[in-house]
Amino acid sequence: MPLRQFSHKIYCSLSTSLLLLGIAIGLNACFSQNNDKKNEVDKSPVPIFLFIQASPDGKTIEGIVPSDLVEQVGSLDRVIQSIPVGSKFSLIQFGKPLGMFQVSAVRGSDVFGAIASFKVQAPAENEKNQPTKGFDPAILRQPNLTIVASDHLNPSSDHTYFFNCPSKIQPLVLEKSRNLFLKLGANQASIPQVAIASLVCADIDGDNQPEIIAGLRLDNPIRPAGFDPQVWKEFLSRPALERQEYSMLIMLRKSANGDWTSEPILTHTRALSYINDSVSSYALYGIQEINGDRYPEIVVQEIGLNSLDVRVFTPTVDAQGKWQWRSYYQNQRSLNIVQ
Repeated sequence: MPLRQFSHKIYCSLSTSLLLLGIAIGLNACFSQNNDKKNEVDKSPVPIFLFIQASPDGKTIEGIVPSDLVEQVGSLDRVIQSIPVGSKFSLIQFGKPLGMFQVSAVRGSDVFGAIASFKVQAPAENEKNQPTKGFDPAILRQPNLTIVASDHLNPSSDHTYFFNCPSKIQPLVLEKSRNLFLKLGANQASIPQVAIASLVCADIDGDNQPEIIAGLRLDNPIRPAGFDPQVWKEFLSRPALERQEYSMLIMLRKSANGDWTSEPILTHTRALSYINDSVSSYALYGIQEINGDRYPEIVVQEIGLNSLDVRVFTPTVDAQGKWQWRSYYQNQRSLNIVQ
């Protein structure tokens, strides 16, 4: 074969190989991008709702939508639209599933916070054309219920994180936690006025020994007690630092030496700004392991004067064993809320 013809054959073969290689790389990149997008979808946070009420027959169930979820998705309507008809949800009480329901429709309302109303679907038939066990409305009379998508739960697990708190535990909580308010700017003289707004004992770290989760408040000592507009006007004319109130959710853990240490999960500081104003209170409402690690997410109820909100937090534990909490829906949101 002449040299020129041989060289041309090698050039064509090499060009073809490079072309095929380019196509393969392009297809692989395309598949990779699709997989990345699929993984991003798979990692989307699971909607969690705080159950508030149901119709007497259990056919309509209402739950509070976390404000962080609404903010992340863009609007309450988008949250509702993201829930397909026929979706199955479980009612959870501190990690223990109590019942499951299927929805035929979901609608939203922002009249009293962000509310999702689930229309419960009639019991379906199984493969033998026998009615499946219906949803028992009696479950809805249980306290501390959260609503979680069933396909994100482990059906073989009925682990409950709830423990009964020992009697006379309140003095311990106050003794170990009052000084945390000094870091928020509270006055030393007002620290004895710290009060417990909520108290739950739950196993957060999975060692079968309960931690203490408490919602604490420090009300403004000169806050008017009544509704006299003139008295409130004088109070509201004071500098912001003199109108501060404080709220906190804390966790007490027992150390190896048997002593208890207290650390904040969530703090809130705000200057009162209108008649009968008051800082919100926090209460641990539920616990559920959702994102696949060994640490459970916590569901926190935020109770205001005229509103209710729910926040979901997920923990990480650093190399020193210190717990750090972040919003389950808004990863970059600070937990130290200052208004």
